[in-house]
Amino acid sequence: MLLQGKTALITGAAKGIGRAIAERFADEGGRVIVTDVLSDEGAAVASRIVRNGGMAEFAALDVTDEATVANVFSGIPQLDILINNAGITPSGSLAHISLEDWNRTLAVNLTSVFLCCKYALPLLQCSGAPSIVNMSSINSFDLNPGLPAYAASKGAIVSLTQQLAVEYGAQRIRVNCISPGLTQKEQPGEGMDPQKRDILLDCYPLGRIGEYKDVANAALFLASELSAFVNGVDLVVDGGMSLQSVSALLRPDLRKRWKSGTYKLEK
Repeated sequence: MLLQGKTALITGAAKGIGRAIAERFADEGGRVIVTDVLSDEGAAVASRIVRNGGMAEFAALDVTDEATVANVFSGIPQLDILINNAGITPSGSLAHISLEDWNRTLAVNLTSVFLCCKYALPLLQCSGAPSIVNMSSINSFDLNPGLPAYAASKGAIVSLTQQLAVEYGAQRIRVNCISPGLTQKEQPGEGMDPQKRDILLDCYPLGRIGEYKDVANAALFLASELSAFVNGVDLVVDGGMSLQSVSALLRPDLRKRWKSGTYKLEK
């Protein structure tokens, strides 16, 4: 029970990686505060954790609104762990992305980290073992066409993480980030086109795509005392994919999209 007696707040926890982190932390005895703009889905996650014997509650949170962020954190009596996971991934080349989409991406992905860290700080300063984990992406350094706003926001998260690690290390507040590769809830099913599946898996030295639980386990490591002397790192969780990204040049699907300028992300 690595998080026994600890309280963790997770943004963007209604689904995906955020939900997996919330469930993993609850399994380790942590009290989880599930936050998201998706109220129904977020409340369902918290209820499911409680039904399974864990401790959880839901708080509606728009991470781009300072007043809402301040209000949520002011109502928390204890906080030991902050997971800044909320994010969006709009696609489009620099010539086609709108200023509205650019600003929205930076607000959700980057400014939210600033706001949540700012208002969590007084609580974390009272914790015996405070930890902040920010969610970046391998797209912060292993770049793909069509993701200018996303790459910029995720790259800035790494820099902000390192800045905070230096700035608040003397107060024992550890700040780290995770850069996941492509992740999904489960491995590709039998319904996926075999050729497409083979092309996708060929990019991963471990022979499989990352799962949400892989990132959740990394978050648990960085949030717990297992990483008590780890501060300011960017933990890459991609099965080694970014180590052989040059192989992506041989992928016909990517090559076609690069040449045609169609950068819509595949689901």
